[in-house]
Amino acid sequence: MTLYLVRHAQCMPKRSQAFSKWALSPVGAHQAEELAGLLEPLEIANVFSSPFTRTLETAKPFARKLGLAIRVVDDLRERLLTKEAGLPSDELWCKSWEDFSFCLPGCETSLAAQARICQTIRDIAHTAEGISAIFTHGNVIPLFLNALTRTVGRAEAEAMTNPDVLKIGWSRGAFTWDRSFRLPGLERIATDHRQTPKEQGSLVGALIARSKHLISRHL
Repeated sequence: MTLYLVRHAQCMPKRSQAFSKWALSPVGAHQAEELAGLLEPLEIANVFSSPFTRTLETAKPFARKLGLAIRVVDDLRERLLTKEAGLPSDELWCKSWEDFSFCLPGCETSLAAQARICQTIRDIAHTAEGISAIFTHGNVIPLFLNALTRTVGRAEAEAMTNPDVLKIGWSRGAFTWDRSFRLPGLERIATDHRQTPKEQGSLVGALIARSKHLISRHL
């Protein structure tokens, strides 16, 4: 059994929206369309997704291209770090990796999020027939990898791109991570997390970011 863990494309965080409702930025929408073609040769038979808007918008072009249904799984959602609007602070992000038992009131510890995502991916591996793509998030994917190898931490989480694709094997009740796997063409479309648009940039800022991204592909 092979599973591909797919981090969503670049999104547009907005303080006026719940973080589950953040949509893709113009750059992210373009990335999702491009990603569909890059994933096509992998012979994927099943598509699973977090219910968050940004993951569904990343999965839809691929599912549409192959005529596959998207199976929404709530426990593939992103970890809730803070109930405050907008992106969590760098301090909070770092603390969540330093202390897996830490969380703000009403939020989720790294330990709880890790147990949730591991069980969910295990359930998919047990029940799905054929190769599966799992569209999820940039905090829970590294927490899953940390369960496989404790060497994965904050640095590896921050190194993930939007989108990103990792290859996981499942055999005899155990997962293996193929560290050598690189999806051909991904580096051409992916962006660093630091390129995620800030809300004050609004749509104009996002369009400028997209223009810069498209220009950089041809340099």
